[in-house]
Amino acid sequence: MNWQPEIVYPPVVFALAFIVTLLIRNKILDMIISGGFVRPNFKGENIPLAAGVVFFITTVTVTMPLFLFWPEYMRNQALVFLFAVAGATCLGLVDDFWGARDASGLLGHFKALFNGRVTTGAVKAIGGGILALVAGAQLYPGNYVKIIDSSLIIALSANLINLFDLRPGRAGKMYILLYLILLPAVWGRPEGVMATMVLGGLVAFLPVDLKARAMMGDAGSNTLGMVAGITAAASLQGYSRFIFLGALILIHIITERYSLTRIIAGNTLLNYLDMLGRGKE
Repeated sequence: MNWQPEIVYPPVVFALAFIVTLLIRNKILDMIISGGFVRPNFKGENIPLAAGVVFFITTVTVTMPLFLFWPEYMRNQALVFLFAVAGATCLGLVDDFWGARDASGLLGHFKALFNGRVTTGAVKAIGGGILALVAGAQLYPGNYVKIIDSSLIIALSANLINLFDLRPGRAGKMYILLYLILLPAVWGRPEGVMATMVLGGLVAFLPVDLKARAMMGDAGSNTLGMVAGITAAASLQGYSRFIFLGALILIHIITERYSLTRIIAGNTLLNYLDMLGRGKE
């Protein structure tokens, strides 16, 4: 029987990731609270920090048993994602726990670095760039042009979702938007399976994020962005690839000069989507 596992597995991994995250979510939050890793949110309430680590735990938990059933090419693709997710989560945790807030934006962190001061934001940017480069090399071995533009797509996607993680649910909604944009390109492809798996975990986690009961942190937003970036780099080709990369660069240029929160608040549609699920504040 000739069948495509890339079409069958997305709903399966979505359901498994959703269930696993739902089962472990509150236990992870309790673990973080008991360890004293809490931080005031934008409303001044102390909530668990770096709760987005649940995405890494869920992804590993769901992926490992499926290795027994997946063909080799799907296992190889999954290993690229697992490597990147592990690295992104680790770098995110470094920034969540040790990060100072006196430098912001990519330019701010690199200015501090050039002045002889290492910030966790610079470590995250450099480490993320290395992760992106390795992932790009795994996706397109020997194709140096594709490796370079893949690295840019992956690194900028990771930072993009991180930029949006300033209000409850905003980073998660950005991942969902990128997933929907990429869906026509990833349907029937192995990277679509991994992106859908992360989506399932996100949907289960999103209610506590939207209600500001937990802070996803860079451990979560970094991971979501890395997954979105690898998915885009692996699936987009031709003009759509360069349009996607161009949009990432443009958004980063805009956010270096203007407040993202003010832009969203000043647009009726964007503000409605931003507030969706959060209720009145």
